[in-house]
Amino acid sequence: MTKARKSAESFPVFEKHHGVWEGTYTRMDARTGQILDRHHSRLTCIKRGEEWFQRNEYIWDDGRTETKEFPGVFADGALRFDNERLRGEAYEVDGQTIVLRWIYKDRPHESYSEIITLVDDHHRARVWQHFEHGRFTKLTVIDERKTGDQPS
Repeated sequence: MTKARKSAESFPVFEKHHGVWEGTYTRMDARTGQILDRHHSRLTCIKRGEEWFQRNEYIWDDGRTETKEFPGVFADGALRFDNERLRGEAYEVDGQTIVLRWIYKDRPHESYSEIITLVDDHHRARVWQHFEHGRFTKLTVIDERKTGDQPS
């Protein structure tokens, strides 16, 4: 991953993620492969200059819902998150791939790595690796389709 200085306009892969994405999250135990959770999602991603805004809406089949927001800023060659909930950074590594690392501030013994790959302009695949106390514990596999270019 390069940490070269970039201007906010020079993040072409992040630009392709601007819009609304809908898909499915499947979380599994890394050791056994047992499915621990599965739910639907709707993510709204907006890049405006040096700012990034992302709203994740999660929907379970039993009717539960959850919404989380992820504001970030582009600085020093990365998208950086640092808010009351989490701290992390994401880098473009090639023309279709982003790598993200983060921790939740209330659980510093847990860390996450994510690979986001654009299959094409309307399909992306994401994989989270979950680590707890330095142990690889879970995987989250996310398959998403772009359903709108302009966030609502």
